[in-house]
Amino acid sequence: MLFSNLTQKYSSPEAWVHDYLIADRALNLHAYILEHSKLTDVLAIKKERWMLDVGCGGGQSAIRLKEIYPHLKLVGIDLSTAQIARARQRAQRRGFELKFEVADAQSLPFPDSSFDIVYSFGSAKHWLDPLKGFSECWRVLKSGGELLVTDATSDATLEQVENFYAISGFPSLLKKPLAAILYQRMFRPARSIETYQQIAAQLQMPPGTVSQLPSMPAFLFRTQKP
Repeated sequence: MLFSNLTQKYSSPEAWVHDYLIADRALNLHAYILEHSKLTDVLAIKKERWMLDVGCGGGQSAIRLKEIYPHLKLVGIDLSTAQIARARQRAQRRGFELKFEVADAQSLPFPDSSFDIVYSFGSAKHWLDPLKGFSECWRVLKSGGELLVTDATSDATLEQVENFYAISGFPSLLKKPLAAILYQRMFRPARSIETYQQIAAQLQMPPGTVSQLPSMPAFLFRTQKP
């Protein structure tokens, strides 16, 4: 979040701010990244697939995916009890059968090979031990499944952050000052893209697993499990 150490759990006020002021805007970024990564091609295949959303927050992204791809079986986890409660309420109001659980990305409460897709947007920078987090995502992924993780990187330029702000759809008049705050509070304290490349190498993932999103202040970690 913007106001605390990135690897600390959100406080209740921070979770509320993210849920009600940021998450809906972030859906524009979700759509951009899913399209760029070509994961939409995978999601559109009309057969039952189990998908895990790691760090699901208030459930907005999982609910949006269920709207577009009703054949998906979606599970979301988050450390925030308040966020999970809001996610469950949102899904219930929409009549969607989605499963949301309070859980830690670094100790996922699922058996090996449980999911066809493991997805995480904006959560990895909060993982105290990112190697453990990625190992857990890999463990619960089925053979042939897709892993897609994306988040902020400290390699970001202010220009990239301003582009991120614009894609999110925040008020254009505030772009310069708010992008500058994001740059200092969220992107500069994040990890470098090299860190994620090293994690991919440690987990013996193929070259090219980690890349820079074009014109965006974020890394893209995508690969398929053999």
